[in-house]
Parts: sequence; C-alpha cells; structure tokens
Amino acid sequence: MVAQLLSFLSVGVLATGLQYALTAGLVLAGLLPMVPASTVAFLASAGFNYWANARTTFATQGSPARNRAQQLRFAAMVALGCALNAALLRLALALGLHPVLSQLAATAGVLASNFALSRLWVFRKP
Repeated sequence: MVAQLLSFLSVGVLATGLQYALTAGLVLAGLLPMVPASTVAFLASAGFNYWANARTTFATQGSPARNRAQQLRFAAMVALGCALNAALLRLALALGLHPVLSQLAATAGVLASNFALSRLWVFRKP
C-alpha cells in the first residue's frame, strides 16, 4: 500500500501542477474568477489523472483502463472531488485565507478522498 500511495502522490503532483497552472492562467488572463477557474482546471486534469493511475498506480489491482465500469466509477469520483474542491475552496476563501493557501487546503481534502475512493472502489479488483 505504501508503494501505491507514493505512486498515487506522484501522479497527483503532476495532475495538480496541471490544475494549478491552468487555474493561474485562467485567473491571470482575466477569463474566470478563482472558483470557476479551479473547477475547469480540475476537470481538465482529471483525464490525465485517470490515464496515469490506471496504467501505473492501480494497474495490478483491477481491470484494464478501457473498462467502462471503471471509467464510470472514476467519473463519479471526479464529480465528487470537483464538488469537494469547490466547496472547500469557497469555505477557505470565505474564511479569509489567501487564494493559494485556500487552493492548497482544498487539494489536501480532495487528495484524501480520491485516494480512498480510488483504492477501495474505482480501481478495485473485479
């Protein structure tokens, strides 16, 4: 489980980097405010996250990445994670935290939720 967690964290760092870069780009370009920008970026990074975790982190644990049921479970987890990210981000911003710290706090909450759901549900053995 430790190796799995480290792989999950490595994929997560890359996906989070993508999310943060997209969020910053959208906000700094004046295209979207913080919460919608983070939501769009979160969804954009989800595709990479699925691809990488299905092929590396959880490859030996379950069905192949092309499995439709697995993809639907992943989509449900992404929807939950997206809602959780937005809710935690709104809360942190409302509490007066700096936007960067707010996003980091939201990311920590989503990370814990996503690892548990990935391990126990999304990529489980059939």
